[in-house]
Amino acid sequence: MFDIKLQKAALERNELVRAYYLATIGDHYTRNQLIFLDESAKNERSLSRLYGYSPRNTPAQKKVVFVRGKRYTILPAITMEGFVAVDIFEGSCDKKKFVDFVLGQVVSNTYFICLFFLNYLFLLYLQRKLLL
Repeated sequence: MFDIKLQKAALERNELVRAYYLATIGDHYTRNQLIFLDESAKNERSLSRLYGYSPRNTPAQKKVVFVRGKRYTILPAITMEGFVAVDIFEGSCDKKKFVDFVLGQVVSNTYFICLFFLNYLFLLYLQRKLLL
């Protein structure tokens, strides 16, 4: 037996809603109409290794920083042509910051994001209805 790193799957994932979303995207939009949003963060511990090598009967060990320090968050919006908007700030991202980014920088820079955003809201509504 050997160690295998576990993959994390979202407990909230609904395969029916996910399949509907993928079918809708493929049927109604071209690749030039899509904008991809993501949130990433970095602190002093972000690049810490999870595995290592050591001589037999010796634990693999590496000295690491346990204090998280400052955390930086990046919110990019990317299309097939490149970046539409990006925001980098110190601290964590919450719902208000994310919505402000989408409405303030992404929607103001593009006109077709409204279609994507409305579709996303509809899918959230549909998912809540199916879970009830």
